[in-house]
Amino acid sequence: MGLELRHLRVFAALGKELHFGRAADALHLAQPALSKIVQQLEAEIGTPLLLRTTRRVELTEAGKAFLDETSTIEAQIEQAVASARNAARGIRGELRIAYTDFAINGRLPHFLRDFAAAHPQIRLNLIFMPTTSQHMALLQQTIDVGFMIGEFRHKTTSCITFDEDEYVALLPASHPLCRETSLTLEQLADENFVLGTGENWAAFRTRLFAECRSRGFFPNIVLEASNSEGIFGLVVAGVGVTIYSSCVGNLPRQGVEVRPLRNVSSKLPVTAVWGRNHKSQVLDRFINLLRRSALNENKQNTSNG
Repeated sequence: MGLELRHLRVFAALGKELHFGRAADALHLAQPALSKIVQQLEAEIGTPLLLRTTRRVELTEAGKAFLDETSTIEAQIEQAVASARNAARGIRGELRIAYTDFAINGRLPHFLRDFAAAHPQIRLNLIFMPTTSQHMALLQQTIDVGFMIGEFRHKTTSCITFDEDEYVALLPASHPLCRETSLTLEQLADENFVLGTGENWAAFRTRLFAECRSRGFFPNIVLEASNSEGIFGLVVAGVGVTIYSSCVGNLPRQGVEVRPLRNVSSKLPVTAVWGRNHKSQVLDRFINLLRRSALNENKQNTSNG
């Protein structure tokens, strides 16, 4: 015969009530049907689970042990059912989220905090990944959403501008240009530069080089680092200057001076990109909050402007 869920539910009710009539009523079963299920259960296990008298019903030692174990199983089944329903409604699951230095140093952590607070059963798996690597990961569906520099237009993807920052200059604290409250990009033309590597910072370098070329120079790159911390360290050491995003204002920094670039009007956009044909209710919830967040950010920027 084999044990079935109905056997566990009947025995759980009977173990609680210790009365065939009340257990049958609780389960909306006829008492003979309940008795038959208990008999099948005892036959399957091969030992009596109940002591029956004309006045009362008691659990045998075997019955007590079986009830303890089955109550745990029943709770797990209920949890499994709830988890499946939550997953179908998009309130339980996992999201694989790729990010760049500029995204995680901007307002992305605040957005993720708000999403996690609203959906505590959705696990956020955060993966550092350069912009160009995110392109491939999205096409291969190894990430669900990426926060990258610039747009990624493809027939299988959708995107929204998540954040926009100004370009700023980072100088060693002892640099003569620190006397200025703002700079032009041309004032840095003869400086030594430290930048992120071509492998990890390709998207940013492409934009920066275009700005420099339009002003008649190309940065003299003397050293490279793979991440922001390395770049800041080289600036502090006086190796050179660099251009970064204004999100640097969110980071603790000693020995680095930040100056706005008054003649660079273009912005550094952080874009959220995801697969257009996904079928994830969890990702739908994430995208809906993304759209609301972007709308609120635009309204705030408009009012400040």
